[in-house]
Amino acid sequence: MRIGIDCRTYGSSHGHIGKYIESFVSYLMENEDGNEYVLFFNDRETGEIISESPRFRAIKTSVKMGSISEQLVFPYELFKEKLDMMLFSQSNTPLFYFGKTIIILSDLISYFYPEKRMKWIWMRHWQSFILRNSIRKSHVIIAFSEVLKRDIIEIFDIHEEKIHVIPPMYWELKLGEGNEIQQFLVKEGINEKYILSVWDLREYKNIPRLLRAYDLLIKEENITADLVLVGKEDPWYHEIRSTLIQLGLQSRVHIYSMLDEEKLGLLYQNASLYVLPSLYEGSELSILTPFAYNLPIASSLLPSITAIFKKDDAVFFRPMSVSEIKEALKKTLSKPSIKQDKRDMSLYSVDFVSKKILNVFLPPKKI
Repeated sequence: MRIGIDCRTYGSSHGHIGKYIESFVSYLMENEDGNEYVLFFNDRETGEIISESPRFRAIKTSVKMGSISEQLVFPYELFKEKLDMMLFSQSNTPLFYFGKTIIILSDLISYFYPEKRMKWIWMRHWQSFILRNSIRKSHVIIAFSEVLKRDIIEIFDIHEEKIHVIPPMYWELKLGEGNEIQQFLVKEGINEKYILSVWDLREYKNIPRLLRAYDLLIKEENITADLVLVGKEDPWYHEIRSTLIQLGLQSRVHIYSMLDEEKLGLLYQNASLYVLPSLYEGSELSILTPFAYNLPIASSLLPSITAIFKKDDAVFFRPMSVSEIKEALKKTLSKPSIKQDKRDMSLYSVDFVSKKILNVFLPPKKI
C-alpha cells in the first residue's frame, strides 16, 4: 500500500501529537517494510529525519494547519501522490479530498470548548462543520479512549465499527540528581514543597477555580506549598492572569509556558502533589506521567479518568466546586509521601501503540 502521513505537526514543539507522529514515523522506519510511505511536512527541513530507504518519501508543502489553502491546495497535493490511505494527525481534513482517510482524535475539546480567539459565531460554526465532516467521511477513526469513542458515536452518529480505540503514547522523562533539583528550585524561587499541574492553560483546564481553591488552602490551612503551572497559555484567555492578580498570588504561583523535558522531569520528580482540575478530558493522557511516577494525584471526577484509574490512585473532586478542589488538595497533601517504584506503562509504549496503528492500515472490513 502507498500510505500518506500528515507530518505538519511533527516534533515535540507541536506538543503530544507532534511527538506521537515523530515516534510513529521512527517506528515505521525501523520495523515496517510492507508499505510505501509519503510524509508531508511544512515547517522543517525533511532531510534531517528521513532515512535513505526508498519506501519513505518526504514532501514539503506550504499548506499550514487550519488555513484556507488546507481546503483548496492540499487536496490537489494529496491526489498527485495516488495514495491508498492518508493518515491525518488531527481531525480537520480537507473538504475536497475524497481518498480513504484515517484521523487521529485525541479529544473533542474543539467541540466542547472552542478557542476564545473564535469570537465570531461563524468561525465556531465553520470549525464545527469541518470537524463533523472530517469525522463522518473518514474511513477509520483512531480514538484515545472508550469514553471518547462513546462521545463520537453519540454526538456525530458514527458507526461503532470504524472507531479503533488506541491509547495515547507515554514517554519517560529524564530525571535529575538531587543537587540539580535543589539548584533549579532555588533559581526559580519555588518552595521545596509544591503542587504541580501540567498541560495547555485554556478554559477547559479550569485554572481560575484551582487558583481560588489554592487561595483558600493558604488562608484556611496555612500551607507553605507553592503552585506550579506548566503549559502553553491561550493569549485570548485572560482569566488565569486576572484571577492570579486579583487574589494576590503572584509570589506563590509559578507559570511556565514552555519548559524543556529535563526541567519538566525535575518538576515531576520533586512535586508533592499533581492536580488535574479539568472540566473535560478526552482520555487519560494528561495524567499518565504523574501516574507513572507514583505522584499523589488530585483529579477532577471525569469519565475518561475514572474509567482507567482506581479509587486509590487519586483523590477525586467535582471540578465546578472550589471547596471540593480545596479539600482534595488538603487531603492529598496530608498523606505521607511514599516514593514507590515506577509503574509498568508498557500499554502506552511507542512500540505497543505503533503496532496498533499499523494494524489499522490493513484493508478495512466493510461496514
